[in-house]
Amino acid sequence: MKLRTKIKVVTMGITVVLTVTMTVVGYWSTRSTLDASLQSRVEAIAVTVALELPPAALASISSAKSAQTPEYEQLERIVRGVTTVNQTAAFPLRFVYLLVPTDEHATSGWDLAVDSDPRDSPDWTIPGTPYNFSPSVVPVAPIDGSVPTVRHLDDQWGSWISGYAPVRTADGAVVGLVGVDIAYRDFVAQLDWLLWWACTLAVILSVVMYTVVEVAINRLLRPIGQLREFISTIGAGHFDQRLDTNPLTEFLPVVNELNTMASQLGERAKLVRKNAELSENVTRQSTRLEAIADVDAQMNEIQDIDILIEAILADARRLVGCDAGSVLLREGDELLLTYLQNDTLRPTRADQARLVATSTRIRLDGGSICGYAALTGESVVADDAYHIPADRPYRFNPEVDQSTGYRTRAVLAIPLRTSAGKIVGVLQLLNPVEKNGEPRLGFSKEDIDAVTHFSSAATVALERAALTRSIVLRMIRMAEMRDPSETAHHVNRVAAYSVVLYEGLARKHAFDSARVQRERDTLRIAAMLHDVGKVGIPDAILKKAGRLTAEEYAGMQKHAEIGAQLFAERESVLDRSAFEVALHHHERWDGAGYPGMVTIPPSSTPPGSLGGVGVSSRSEPPPIMQGEGIPLFARIVAVADVFDALSSKRQYKDAWPEDRVLKEMSVNAGRQFDPELIEILLENLPQMRSVAARYS
Repeated sequence: MKLRTKIKVVTMGITVVLTVTMTVVGYWSTRSTLDASLQSRVEAIAVTVALELPPAALASISSAKSAQTPEYEQLERIVRGVTTVNQTAAFPLRFVYLLVPTDEHATSGWDLAVDSDPRDSPDWTIPGTPYNFSPSVVPVAPIDGSVPTVRHLDDQWGSWISGYAPVRTADGAVVGLVGVDIAYRDFVAQLDWLLWWACTLAVILSVVMYTVVEVAINRLLRPIGQLREFISTIGAGHFDQRLDTNPLTEFLPVVNELNTMASQLGERAKLVRKNAELSENVTRQSTRLEAIADVDAQMNEIQDIDILIEAILADARRLVGCDAGSVLLREGDELLLTYLQNDTLRPTRADQARLVATSTRIRLDGGSICGYAALTGESVVADDAYHIPADRPYRFNPEVDQSTGYRTRAVLAIPLRTSAGKIVGVLQLLNPVEKNGEPRLGFSKEDIDAVTHFSSAATVALERAALTRSIVLRMIRMAEMRDPSETAHHVNRVAAYSVVLYEGLARKHAFDSARVQRERDTLRIAAMLHDVGKVGIPDAILKKAGRLTAEEYAGMQKHAEIGAQLFAERESVLDRSAFEVALHHHERWDGAGYPGMVTIPPSSTPPGSLGGVGVSSRSEPPPIMQGEGIPLFARIVAVADVFDALSSKRQYKDAWPEDRVLKEMSVNAGRQFDPELIEILLENLPQMRSVAARYS
């Protein structure tokens, strides 16, 4: 409860309590005083009448017959005269009557002698009637007639104050009583009416007091309210505000102190903001140095160019804080949108974006942002991609936005240039954001400089990875010369399919991100080399058009061991992975594959020479290899290899439709293939289709 409310409630409560208390006290005081006054009055009237009455006349009244006597008429005139005279008073007499000692055993000790009511009135009482207090509803003791008395009586006609005075003879004997009644109920009703008016007045006074207090409190607390608002404003960080001293003269020392405090806080806030900006700059520069350092580390760690480009794209986005980005690689006179990352799109939309990326090609004619960057070698910055000034020689291509529902705002396109000056692609960053995820207006000059420097270091890493890719592809071309089905597109698809399957497995089992980064790079290259051992298979077997004999088929199977022999030294992680994939990618989940658990020692003579010499044979088959005993990478490549073989056209078959391929793969889950990998294949069909479209 606020202070002003407390003051109003307390003040109003005190007013109501005091007013009501004073009213009630005044009521009972007035009632007591008036009651005593009425008692004195009826007693005085009774005594006065008693002194005027002839005792002998009253003593003669005893029965109904007495009403016809002159004495009765005399007494009747007296009591009626008293009643008439007292009818004009503030509290008029209601009854004046005379009593004599009872002959009828009345409870009061007296019988009625003379009644002041007219004889024709229904209220007139016959002389000699027992006086039983009319009758009273409350038991009352008999009247002591020796002295004047006053009583409160209640009966069927109302409440009364009754006064009694004895009528005495000359010798002091009591021969009767004078009775006087005043209506007490009317008196009480008037007092009650006054009480209600007093209570109403108390309410009115309370309302008036509430209004007065409200005005007074507002006037009193207005300066305090101004001080409170000023402190709240300062607390919100608006240190340029100042208090006006004119309406707050009574708080002048406090006002001056607060204004001084605001000035000091403003100066400190400026220092804090400057320090925060410096800290932010240091953090940003540190982040950028880390990203560039990551590229240097990746030059020695990541050997596959596709995985390296994805890592470079992620580091570039982290470098300047971007919601999305892409890499476009140059193929002849076109840019192919090859790599796409987006934090905003849901997974399904992101997959859709990747599918769009594989089919998006941009000509190097300068009409697009990325095309212009690749053609001229200049970086391009657009703060609003949809409202590029008309005098610029490029426009934004909204195709991906339209297909995915994404809204591109700011764009930064940096050409990727080799050490020889050749532009191999474009790094495109989209929609910069703050650390809290809120969008930034655009790219700063610092962002452009950092990404430009970053792209130079990234290009060096790309050249190294491209060299590794070139060596691998040369090995594949050697196999392709021997086996036309072993094309570069085939090995690229198998490698990319394998990465899709591995990433799905990693998500399912929550692999560590560092492990995923490391292993998928190794897997991709090992998968590309899975059939490199075919270079050691004789042409008579490898290029035979018809069905192979059992002996020839056994010779064909030797390509697994020949390929493994190329990596038998196993000096690196890549060697070990390539060894396992080449040797075991034809194993089956149920153990019916080949070559089984064979031993290939380092530096031994290959089972079949590169010159096409015959294939060795064993007297006993090696132990089988099955289930999870098959190396993981070999199980993955087995699924990817068959998926591509069934989906592709070969010299001996047409490509199968996708539903037939999936049905065949599903039927052989748990027999030929790891069933979990088949589930992951079915869950990641959009990515598999994207790979097929990219390497078609």
